[in-house]
Amino acid sequence: MLTDQHPEAEVIGIDLSVNVIEELQKRKVREHKPWHVKQADALDLPEYFEQESVDTIVFSSILHELFSYIPYEGKKFNHLVIAQALKSSFDILKPGGRIIIRDGIMTENKEETRRIRFKDPDGMDFLKRYVHDFKGRKVQMLEAEKDAAVLFVNDAMEFLYTYTWGEEAYPHEVQEQFGYFTPSEFRRCIEKELGERANILVFEHYVQEGYEEHLYPKIELTDRLGRRVPLPDSTCFIVIEKKHL
Repeated sequence: MLTDQHPEAEVIGIDLSVNVIEELQKRKVREHKPWHVKQADALDLPEYFEQESVDTIVFSSILHELFSYIPYEGKKFNHLVIAQALKSSFDILKPGGRIIIRDGIMTENKEETRRIRFKDPDGMDFLKRYVHDFKGRKVQMLEAEKDAAVLFVNDAMEFLYTYTWGEEAYPHEVQEQFGYFTPSEFRRCIEKELGERANILVFEHYVQEGYEEHLYPKIELTDRLGRRVPLPDSTCFIVIEKKHL
């Protein structure tokens, strides 16, 4: 998409896996694509690119993957891996360059609750299996009925991401935590790790288009008292610019 819309740009994709890079290189040749691929570690980009040499860095639904799969300082689901990815990227970013992030977000008030009522008779079994299998953190069912359960809002949303994708994606989705920061936590992390040279140009969060249409035929979402409530924002879009000295 980037090469189609910006044919003048040199677009480079990175991955740590040799196998992934080899497959992408074959695809590049097969499909006559102008983009490039490079084996590189997102947590140590100055090892692969010169300081302040890159115009734009895009993390499109990637930071939560690093958070979920990379054992950083000995453990997965470590928020320090997000900080390291941001610092690594900022080091190779040119003055005036930008980091673009699209990823999961948590609800600010973590004590809010949501009641999920399933329209599918197998829904509660799916939830019970998810609570047992989810690796990101301990998910609690605060209340449980035959066809409904009450969970903390962020636990409810993590579950609903997987429930929306269904059985085919289940083995992968239970390994991943999509939301890892609230908006205020994300902003604090950026400001702390990147310092005064980081100018946050855009900081938005929203429900991804089409998500409600896919989800509502399967469930009814209410507060604990049974009042209908909208889905909380689950995705963020952030643009960070590196100021000139």
